[in-house]
Amino acid sequence: LWEKELPDGVEDLLSQREYSGNSKVSRKVESRDKTRVVTYRAPHNSAVQVYDYTSNQSRVLFGPDLVMLGPDEHFTLISLSGGKPKRQDVIKSICVLLGPDFMTDIVTVETSDHARLSLQLAYNWHFDVDKSGDCPDASIKIFSVPDFVGDACKSIASRVRGAVASTSFDDFHKRSADCIRSAVFGVDADGNTKPSLKFGANNLVITGIDIQSVEPIDQRTRDSLQKSVQLAIEITTKSQEATARHDAQRKEQEARGKLERQKINDESEAEEARKSLLTLQAQSAAVEST
Repeated sequence: LWEKELPDGVEDLLSQREYSGNSKVSRKVESRDKTRVVTYRAPHNSAVQVYDYTSNQSRVLFGPDLVMLGPDEHFTLISLSGGKPKRQDVIKSICVLLGPDFMTDIVTVETSDHARLSLQLAYNWHFDVDKSGDCPDASIKIFSVPDFVGDACKSIASRVRGAVASTSFDDFHKRSADCIRSAVFGVDADGNTKPSLKFGANNLVITGIDIQSVEPIDQRTRDSLQKSVQLAIEITTKSQEATARHDAQRKEQEARGKLERQKINDESEAEEARKSLLTLQAQSAAVEST
């Protein structure tokens, strides 16, 4: 019987029966019978590319599906960047997940006043692809960029570094989210931030950015930032104390004014009663004299 040989990387992934090359996940290793048809269970919401070296044509299958190789067909091995910050060739996989999902990266930037910062950013992404198979060229575009994770992270990081380089540290500290989102997504004619960023090469769409942390790299910048935060807290605390003191004094003065007004009203009523009493006494004396 004829035995079909596969590349070592594909052989390892097929033996582990997993869709990614995460070495931390322990899976049961199965030995493959090379005389049998090579099969692969494509996970849900994933894409697998199979290339035929005889006809020089490729086909894309979407999961969940059971992919079976022909005699002259081979899987396209995907090598993606991973880790934080991103490093090349960390994840090996046979399929590409279509999302929505997120990826995290650490970007080092420098402001216009030479403050170096470390940003941890998370990007929400998905592939804009038609799974019906009516447009096979659009499906093949998913695999046109070998490392879409590294390519997207490098492109976004360059945009963020360019935007931060023209911003001072104080301005960036106050409106870091607006600065990063406008730099990545762009701005329309009305000055509003666009909702997404699409890479035309492989139809990858970035729909959101989560700024998880902003940390100064230099110790002096970190100390100055901590001092400014403490100063802002002290100013806010003193402002709240002054506001509370002012409210207490205002309420005390209002209560004192009400008390004085009530005292005046009581004295006026007492004088009116005394006046009535004197009038009655005078009338009584006049009656007695007659």
